[in-house]
Amino acid sequence: MPPNLRLATFSFFICLLGNLPQSFSQETNTEKKAAPTFQSNRAEEDYSYLKDPDNQLYQPSFGDNLKFIALNSDRSIYATLGGGYRARVELFDNKDWTTEDQSYYSQRLSLHAGVNLGTKLRLFGELYHGYTSDTLRLFQSDDIAWHQAFVEFSSQLAGKQHIKVSLGRQELAFGANRLIGTRNGTNIRRSFDLGKAVFSQGKANVSFFYGKEVVPQFEAFDNEFNLFNSEATNPEIWGVYIQFPAIKAPITDEIYYIGFGSKAAGFSDVFGKETRHTIGLRRFGKVGKQFTFNTELIYQFGELGDSKISAFDIETDWKFILTEVKWRPTFGIKLDFSSGDREVGDDKIQTFNPLFVNPAIYSLAAVNTPANLSSFHPNFTLFPHEDLSIYIDYALFYRTSREDGLYTPPRFQVRSADGNPERHIGDALGISIKYEINRNITCDVMSSYFLPGAFIETSGPSEKTFFIAPTISFLF
Repeated sequence: MPPNLRLATFSFFICLLGNLPQSFSQETNTEKKAAPTFQSNRAEEDYSYLKDPDNQLYQPSFGDNLKFIALNSDRSIYATLGGGYRARVELFDNKDWTTEDQSYYSQRLSLHAGVNLGTKLRLFGELYHGYTSDTLRLFQSDDIAWHQAFVEFSSQLAGKQHIKVSLGRQELAFGANRLIGTRNGTNIRRSFDLGKAVFSQGKANVSFFYGKEVVPQFEAFDNEFNLFNSEATNPEIWGVYIQFPAIKAPITDEIYYIGFGSKAAGFSDVFGKETRHTIGLRRFGKVGKQFTFNTELIYQFGELGDSKISAFDIETDWKFILTEVKWRPTFGIKLDFSSGDREVGDDKIQTFNPLFVNPAIYSLAAVNTPANLSSFHPNFTLFPHEDLSIYIDYALFYRTSREDGLYTPPRFQVRSADGNPERHIGDALGISIKYEINRNITCDVMSSYFLPGAFIETSGPSEKTFFIAPTISFLF
């Protein structure tokens, strides 16, 4: 079946399904709350509220009978089943600023199961299948693999203190995904072979973690578990992440340390083994009813080969919402200033390493990553309906240092400096439209148009690039 016909057929099916939501549930009780939304990381969903079917706080939803399957008489042991399907078509005109046009279809199928053995022990597993019509695309294709598979122990400590310890293959994301994100744009999301402990008290929590990134292969169950394999070349990560609420304000603070190790890395003119330490401070929240902010300060040090690392990143994301105006127009500004290498051959490296960033937060087509990058993003959002959002972003990108090159996700240099004095990489106009048909079905389309700047024009191919990606997702 041709890719576009396949997508159209699937679109018709799920949109038809979306018009019949009540056929899968009992009569809606408008006095009850809507069921909780699905989490980005499906392992973080909690369906213990379904234990007592006669005293429900939430409206019945499609798939409830799969979310709490009692395995003993007092319902203290239960299983949870779920999954998802995502279909996407991606089209590029003049990809990577060349004259090459490209289009391909991709789909992702996920199935997961969790078993709660009382209140202290939980087992969770999630299978992924990824297919793409373009076999050369990274992180898009995998016959079948364990995306997550871990065991978790929970215990209530003194007072409101609580601890969770987990071991196995897991997704990991912190903060605004500026350093550790899930890579949701591709078929195969990012996961880690990981050990993690989380201490919490009220809204404050402290996470300790150590793990290795899973590098997806392409065949069935060939992504080896490498947490205890000292010979594995997978990038390592370790650290502590602290989150706590500010006093007398709807504001949250985060302080963290993240260690990163790679046996083979390269930035600017330096290549070799990398051991990098990152310390950061993030503050986000609301001021009044209309202003929200998200600001992060990051510093990195360590060694890359024989060179000393000293790098930094400053990022802000501010929004002002006209709450009393129709469609709630929201005006935003995002700023990013990521350091680049200042001098070739000086046994120092100042290029910021974005580690495991979610690249979509810098441009919808994920053409840039925050290494030697300064960017300015005025943006605008509309909500014509409670289930529909329209986001428009205009981004201006510059090299922070003239002595360093251009990097793309996750942290690859694609154009070197070579003495080029130009800073302006280019501008990108992006638009994202998202419509939630119901709790289970979402349709969205992302598009961007990139206009090359002086650095692109003087360093190689420099065609204007157009990208569009309609996507349909079904979760249960």
